[in-house]
Amino acid sequence: MSKRYCNYLSNRVSPGFSLHSLSNHNKTHTSPILSPQYENNTDSLKNTFPDKYTISSLVHWASKLLQEHGIDSPSLDAEVILLHHLGCKRIDLYIHSDQPVEETVAMHYKESIQRRSQRVPLQYITNHAEFMSLDFYVDERVLIPRPETELLVEAVIKRAQILTRENEIVIVDIGVGSGNIAVTLAKKIDNARIFAVDISPDALAVAKINAQRHDVFSKITFLCGDIFRPLEGYGIESKVSFIVSNPPYISSDEFHDLQKEVRDFEPYGALVSGQDGLQMFKRIIANTHTWLKPGGFVIFEAGEKQARKIARLFEETRCFKKAAFIKDYQHISRIVIAQMEECRG
Repeated sequence: MSKRYCNYLSNRVSPGFSLHSLSNHNKTHTSPILSPQYENNTDSLKNTFPDKYTISSLVHWASKLLQEHGIDSPSLDAEVILLHHLGCKRIDLYIHSDQPVEETVAMHYKESIQRRSQRVPLQYITNHAEFMSLDFYVDERVLIPRPETELLVEAVIKRAQILTRENEIVIVDIGVGSGNIAVTLAKKIDNARIFAVDISPDALAVAKINAQRHDVFSKITFLCGDIFRPLEGYGIESKVSFIVSNPPYISSDEFHDLQKEVRDFEPYGALVSGQDGLQMFKRIIANTHTWLKPGGFVIFEAGEKQARKIARLFEETRCFKKAAFIKDYQHISRIVIAQMEECRG
């Protein structure tokens, strides 16, 4: 399912961010399947798995269990997970709430709800995350795509439109993860040639699934290794128009304050970058002059209060124009954009 259920996307997490900051609902979600009495009185049902498996009885049980475990949107999560197992449209849950559910499906549903009650992210249970209206496969091997990262992709697309006379726009994506950045850029930019680099073979395996899913595999070269090293031998030195990255940017101290869904389940290496959260930015910036063409861009997603620190790192190289920022939906400077010029000694 891609758009069969709601657009359930998490925010990239810094301390204080909520994993379940949703645009169209949250705790205000009211389930048409659940009676008003249940919505207002959680003690009205015993938390026992139902004897008769119907859509309504399963959602009632699951919603109560998730609420007891402090899940922010229990009825919504209960419905989304059931949709995943039934493979139907959301409206079907409401129209056919008394429809019997096969025992095998009910047992798988029970297991999934128990996982969610233990704070396993919803996207890992359903193996779906939506990013720029595209459906991505995700699991525990990769970071869950966040809405803020869409701002990075939009910034690249906007600047790529100026380069219409170029036969090929070379883009390097460092830390490809699920492939949400690389795949979306390959879909949106016709003449893009993308090199997708990740140090994790597991992450690259997921990214390849998504590239095949969206028919852009031939436009992306997947490389396993550390930052720029895998690019050697491809003859793209000083030919890259965009270096993009949503690198790990949480400090090791901040990691312990993250929401349980993130801290306990998302890959540590995709989240944490040294004691100050800036280690990966420093390493990437230090080597950009070898790969970027004059006028090329480096575009980062950054953590809260990091944007100006990253801008100073660019200034210190004496190779970039003054960095620009794009604010996210919480008015945090989230995207950092720096354009290459001739280096000054």
